Amino acid sequence: MFALTRNTRAKIGTDKRGLSVAISRRGLIGHAWRAGVGVGALALVGCGGPEAFNARLDGAAEGAQEETAPLVSPLAATPGEEEETDTDGEEEEGQAQQQVPAVRELVTVPIVERPLPDDVVDVLEWRERYHWRELAKLPGQEAGPVRSSGLFLHAASQSSWTPFDPRPSFGRMGTFLPLVYSQLVTMATGDHQDAQHGEIEGDLAASWEVPEPTTLVFSIRGDVRWPNSEPLNGRALTASDVRVSHDAFLSSELPQGSAYGAVERIEADDGEMTVAFRLSEPASYLPAEMTGPLHVIAPPHQLEDPSAAITLDRNGIGRSVTPEGSGPFRLEFTSLNSWGMARNPSYFKQDRATGQQLPYFARIRGGELISRQPKSVTFSSRDEIWRDWKDRRFDVLGLIRPSELEKSLDLFPDVAAQVLAPTPGLGSALAFRGFRGGPFADARVRLALSASIDRVEIARRVHYGLAAPDCGHDWTHVVDNESESGFREWPWTPEELGESHVFDPERARALLSAAGYGAEQPLAINLDAGESGRLTLSVNPNEVATVAHQWQTHLGEAVLVRLLPRSVRTLGSERSRISISEVHEDARILATAFPPRYAADPDGITYRRLHSSANLLVGDAVLDDLCERQRGELDAVRRSELLEQIRVRDMEVGWRLTLVNPYGLVARQGDVFNVGGTHIAHSFDLNPKQFERAWRLPREGGGG
Repeated sequence: MFALTRNTRAKIGTDKRGLSVAISRRGLIGHAWRAGVGVGALALVGCGGPEAFNARLDGAAEGAQEETAPLVSPLAATPGEEEETDTDGEEEEGQAQQQVPAVRELVTVPIVERPLPDDVVDVLEWRERYHWRELAKLPGQEAGPVRSSGLFLHAASQSSWTPFDPRPSFGRMGTFLPLVYSQLVTMATGDHQDAQHGEIEGDLAASWEVPEPTTLVFSIRGDVRWPNSEPLNGRALTASDVRVSHDAFLSSELPQGSAYGAVERIEADDGEMTVAFRLSEPASYLPAEMTGPLHVIAPPHQLEDPSAAITLDRNGIGRSVTPEGSGPFRLEFTSLNSWGMARNPSYFKQDRATGQQLPYFARIRGGELISRQPKSVTFSSRDEIWRDWKDRRFDVLGLIRPSELEKSLDLFPDVAAQVLAPTPGLGSALAFRGFRGGPFADARVRLALSASIDRVEIARRVHYGLAAPDCGHDWTHVVDNESESGFREWPWTPEELGESHVFDPERARALLSAAGYGAEQPLAINLDAGESGRLTLSVNPNEVATVAHQWQTHLGEAVLVRLLPRSVRTLGSERSRISISEVHEDARILATAFPPRYAADPDGITYRRLHSSANLLVGDAVLDDLCERQRGELDAVRRSELLEQIRVRDMEVGWRLTLVNPYGLVARQGDVFNVGGTHIAHSFDLNPKQFERAWRLPREGGGG
């Protein structure tokens, strides 16, 4: 295997020198590679200004580059936002900079306490009760998979207006492309698979190896054929076909392209049926990135002459590629509201566990969460969704709150539920905007704000208890020899994250006082209120409101908290519209949910967010060095050590205030199996390949 082998305990127990590696989940957090850095080890309230404090923090990071960039720099917290820059003479250093403009009255959002929901649950108890391992124990599993003529009904909003096109024009990361196209590798999913530590398995690739650190070679199966239609005419898939698709991904114009930055060239040998990726540097993240749903192998003619594959849908609205792939299904139809697929009769793959021909379902239909009005793309109301669920119009339902599971069980006592662990790196956060020379340049201020956030209470009041304090990193790569997989399964507690995440108002007030803020000189906090639009990527506005109330309550007269509303612009036509929110110009702490990314590998949430080349502009040379080293490290344990150093540095510098990361909650009909969520795929369009192994027990009357 290439890169991180997360499911092989033998590689976790020893390093390459044969030395014992015993790192428990708590032992890892407190390991010596923290380099002595710890908020508690610093003189937080001692003498000295922000420069002295930052210098002590910077000096504690041993092993870093000799010349270290400033720990803080202007942060472009929202993609595309211009960086604020300083001009000589225009800004004054220090506390005075925190004053907000007084030339106009600020219209703010009232700060009130969010009431505690009546269905708050204990996350530890619920995650065990509805753990993924329980799916293998469900009644009916002993019968084994049944290949049938049945139909799987998927509640998905993917339809003709998000076409089945391997060259997507948007930065979309979720798609159902792998249902009709094959991939080199995929992520194994099913009721008997570890849902939190994905195993990479071959799709078109029969095997792969790393003959040297900068070469990745795939051996391609020889039993795969294209559809029997013009111009493919059922010919065999070749290694060159695979190369053509991946050559197309190297284009920076496609969202897939960002994964292939280290690829210098791709070589195909049709005789040996191999495809070799020649790299400029080791890239431990590449195979896991390739399991993403956009990394599919399309016919060469579709990529070389896209116009030949473009057709209007049956309503004459939008454009949709007519797929011609070697995947488990073939597209039957696509309309404004739905799509349908039928089993590919010449599909090459058998279930490796049972030896049966795949897929098990004969047909799949999706799109039922779109209103069925003739020319509408309006999302269905929750009442409509529940009506369809009751009528069995789809087989899986994503739940919003715990009481919805009770409601589902009232309808169908055999419903199977799963609590999905938080997706690493996809939690919400607060980011500082334009703080060069201002109050947020002082790490004491940033850490005071963090220590006065009660993240456990946010999880209770906003997410019904089903959320965890977040570190913005990939917890699945933390070595834990107590775990069956050898790596950590569940996210952090505040204590494990470090003192900056432990709720301690007294310490927070002491930090603010040491930084010069109090009743006579309050810290002005202009906080972005976020927004609640459905088609946006913002942080949950209820989380932001809760943080504002906590700061106001726990820091008292030492702060002046203003919650600033966003403005909303609507783009598009009457048929199809999208709302875009714009941050208030006076906001200095921004609510942000980082751009979604298929995070099957931690590189997507370390290097691609924290490195200086990323658009978040952290500008920390220590982080830069660590991020560069982890993405090329092929040894699992050593890479885990680097990722832990990155996490510690990120938390203790405090350039962003991570909040919580919610668990998912999903219910499925009790006679359906091998359909479940994973830590990387709360949404099924991030891991659609699982549907080739989904199956249903025969229903009364002979339905499958």
